[in-house]
Amino acid sequence: MRIAIDATSVPRQRAGAGTYICNLVQALAQVDRENTYFVFAKRETFDGRSLQRDGFRLVPVRLPSRLARMLWEQAMLPLHLSRLGVDVLHSPHYTTPLASAGCRRVVTFHDVTFFLLPRRYPVLRRLYFQGASRAGARLADLAIAVSETVRGDVVRHLGLPAETVRTVPLAPGPGFQPLEDSARMEAVRSRYGLPPRFILNVGTLEPGKNQATLVRAFPRLKGEGLEQGLVIAGQKGWMYEKLFRLVDGLGLRDDVRFVGHLPEDDLAAVYNMADLFVFPSLYEGFGLPPLEAMACGLPVVASSAPALAEVLDGAALLVDACDASALAEASAKALKDKRLRSRLRRQGLKRASQFSWERTARGTVAAYEAALSSTRD
Repeated sequence: MRIAIDATSVPRQRAGAGTYICNLVQALAQVDRENTYFVFAKRETFDGRSLQRDGFRLVPVRLPSRLARMLWEQAMLPLHLSRLGVDVLHSPHYTTPLASAGCRRVVTFHDVTFFLLPRRYPVLRRLYFQGASRAGARLADLAIAVSETVRGDVVRHLGLPAETVRTVPLAPGPGFQPLEDSARMEAVRSRYGLPPRFILNVGTLEPGKNQATLVRAFPRLKGEGLEQGLVIAGQKGWMYEKLFRLVDGLGLRDDVRFVGHLPEDDLAAVYNMADLFVFPSLYEGFGLPPLEAMACGLPVVASSAPALAEVLDGAALLVDACDASALAEASAKALKDKRLRSRLRRQGLKRASQFSWERTARGTVAAYEAALSSTRD
């Protein structure tokens, strides 16, 4: 097969779908030696050396803005596909060209929160992704869902036949593992001004990640006599101002540290330094941060959102996302009970080891093959 992957949506600071796209492309370069790939991406997205092999070509695209990317995808990408004689186009982030691409299409859906939790998003962002998701579903010969939860949501909300949606899960990157390099970790601690002991949350600052409930739970943890601070890692997304006001209003400015987006190497070190990972997200399509935390040996408390319950599979303490009291109680228990911490660490490492990007890559190649052989109108 001649396969094209549109990786132009990856932002400079990767998170979520951007992490998926980059790890998938690098895994495909390692495990698939039979097919030919054309990866369309901004020049800075990939370390070219990791993709240097016969049959794998990085096609650099210069896109100065999000609007430029959208226009390129709709007007120029189909022309490239035709010129290169592509058999399968993989659109890994909801959107795909509306014009005929002259090939089969695989579209990845990471979630359908634009329909399930519309108030989570600014109006224009919500309307764009609702329309893009519907169009992507209509045009896809085969869809990839990152979890069984998302697969069910895509079938229900986008009307795709169940047999045309395949579940291909994500995985922690290879750098997420228990570390013993204390000098490296202390350098990271100093770089970001991290406290000696802390609870960690990782996620873009936006309402759906629900850091507000964690902040509301934190005074209860202080009341338990626990000495940990709270570190929140993630870039500013949208509608995050209320979170900062909440921290100030609760008098927690000295206890809560926002460190922004962390490079993957630094993030792995921060996971290893934390005492507990807490992730009260309202909804996830997969839930990569808690799985990364588990891969580093960090106990996890998370919300009971369906995809998180599916992915974490009994290896974390799960609570109602909006119940600050329950979140505080579970977090205090995980911090105080040494036997529970040991069990969560052991089960988390075991669960995280069941996911790999090699498995993701092989499942994705199988999806390409199925799309090429499909007879969907």
